[in-house]
Amino acid sequence: MIEHFSHGYVTLPVAFLVSMTGSALGLLMARHARRHQEPGRRLLWLSVAAFAIGGTGIWVMHFVAMLGFTVTDAELLYDPGLTALSALIAVAVVACGLFVIGLGRYTLLKLALAGLFTGAGVAAMHYTGMAAVSADVELTHRTGYVIAAVAIAVGAATTALWLSWRLEKTAAIWLAAIVMALAVNLMHYTAMLGVQIGGETVEQPHGAHSMDLIFPMATLTAIVLLVLIFAVVTVPTDEEMQTEARMSTIERELRPGADRSSR
Repeated sequence: MIEHFSHGYVTLPVAFLVSMTGSALGLLMARHARRHQEPGRRLLWLSVAAFAIGGTGIWVMHFVAMLGFTVTDAELLYDPGLTALSALIAVAVVACGLFVIGLGRYTLLKLALAGLFTGAGVAAMHYTGMAAVSADVELTHRTGYVIAAVAIAVGAATTALWLSWRLEKTAAIWLAAIVMALAVNLMHYTAMLGVQIGGETVEQPHGAHSMDLIFPMATLTAIVLLVLIFAVVTVPTDEEMQTEARMSTIERELRPGADRSSR
């Protein structure tokens, strides 16, 4: 028998809150990226946004939800290498999507292509994470649920990318983060409903128990969230950036040898 909430329903709200927080921080970073005209600075902030959305909003949510996944009378272990790879995939595909729509001219075609690629990548992240599960029973995935999960992932990714390039008000960003968290959770549990148990496997399970990974993952997640929150809090406002730009212009004009012939 498959159980998705083996520790009670506590994993569901925790996964949702982590996903919502990561998504909100990522959208706030993307908003700041739009304020910069220099490609270098925009690329930097989009990278941070990808780390927040892909790493925290998507992958950590997946990890927390997997803590509740057990199979009765079966041993489940996790391959650390594949687990880490799934995290890298999540960050990389979100970064690619944000770069596509955030650098150069924004078009609906670019949004559609970026959403398709990112959504497929998010689904790949999930099933890479599932491939990291080493069990003494065979775990397979029903095709219909896989297709539904991929479709949800593409829709969620496209929506997230569109929101990342449109929203300005902080209240709207947090509302969007709630929608994104719901979509990410829906994708995960849709995919997990498609898991079915086969016969016993010949090879013995290998890897680490999920309980052994909780402390390092919780510590890393807390550090990352604190860094992201600090970055969001210290980001200059539009007025501060405009003031800084005016001061830079004045400083250039006052430098010795500056050309004042245009005055």
